[in-house]
Amino acid sequence: MKFGFHTQMVNWRHELPHSQVLDNLREQVMLCEELGFDAVWLPEHHMNPEGFSNSPNPILFAADLASRTNRITFGFACITATLWHPIRLAEDVALLDQLTKGRVEVGFGRGGRPGENRTLNVAADPRDESRNRDLFTETIDTVVEAWTKDFFSHEGQHYTLPPKDIPHHPWMVSEKPYVEDGQVTKIKVVPKPYQEPHPPIWLMVTSERTARFAAERGYNAMAAGTPIKTLSDHVDMYTEIRSEFEHRQITRGEGWAASRPVHVAPTMEEARGNFEIPVIRQREFQRLNSQLRSNSQATGANVDQRSGGTPEATATSEITWESLREREMLAGSPEDVIEQIEELRDVCGIEYVSAFMDAGGVPHDKVMQSIELFGTKVMPKFR
Repeated sequence: MKFGFHTQMVNWRHELPHSQVLDNLREQVMLCEELGFDAVWLPEHHMNPEGFSNSPNPILFAADLASRTNRITFGFACITATLWHPIRLAEDVALLDQLTKGRVEVGFGRGGRPGENRTLNVAADPRDESRNRDLFTETIDTVVEAWTKDFFSHEGQHYTLPPKDIPHHPWMVSEKPYVEDGQVTKIKVVPKPYQEPHPPIWLMVTSERTARFAAERGYNAMAAGTPIKTLSDHVDMYTEIRSEFEHRQITRGEGWAASRPVHVAPTMEEARGNFEIPVIRQREFQRLNSQLRSNSQATGANVDQRSGGTPEATATSEITWESLREREMLAGSPEDVIEQIEELRDVCGIEYVSAFMDAGGVPHDKVMQSIELFGTKVMPKFR
């Protein structure tokens, strides 16, 4: 199995200076590198006044972390593609891939918080799901074109590239085949990624629709907090569709990762004492996000599958330690967590677990202890 460390850069109520948050994360990442974690997964979030996650540029932070490590991969879980111009996104990720000599994986998401998305791009408002999805798909497609084609053009609902009336510069000799009436008709993005044809692409999957889209495109799928039964169904559908599209039999669980809230302590009691309040706080925040982006809470639109899969569960079910352990969390002693990972693997076929350890504001020393126990007591059982 493969294992990742997933951070949301939580600084609950801004109790620490942001410089200290970054120093703590550097220490956590270097410990992950030492213990043999496969990847670190970084988020993109903006303007959170409560400090649940403020990571406005994960690409920039990944460059800092990569300069301090030698082996570990840096993934994005996720870049909010709807907030980026596709050319800028293609350039920045490709440059990071070159700087790290291929230690990059890219997770794309649509963005889930209206205040975050709409402030930075009105067209990205998740409450208009159709428009948001169209922008998301077009952005990813344009990024991939920029990475894989020497010169390319794109015309879609949101972007026309190159824009009309771009004059040809006489010194751009290689551009001449793509000039008509003195105007440029195709552009070239530099650099291309270090990895060929491009870094692995992941989609954050919380719905059947996105799982289907990932399978059709041949992208990897990462489920963040999806209940185990729902996740199993998504994996089965993905396996069938991707096998059909690629004309080969995909192994069940291939191309999937599960991002789970994780806390390992010497005993279950200590784990609960460290993690219960922060993880419930974070899950309640996520559930309210889902309700805010719903067009109609009364009809249960955009049901949050992390809360049970029905409008009633989303609106009324209490989030408890017991319900989280049953559906979507890995916590307890090393032996407890080993058993929970075995269940996840047996039920869903998942061979990649990304451990989300700073949920809701867990103190740095407790996160470090959890990383240490996970890396020394849990991971060796699956290697």
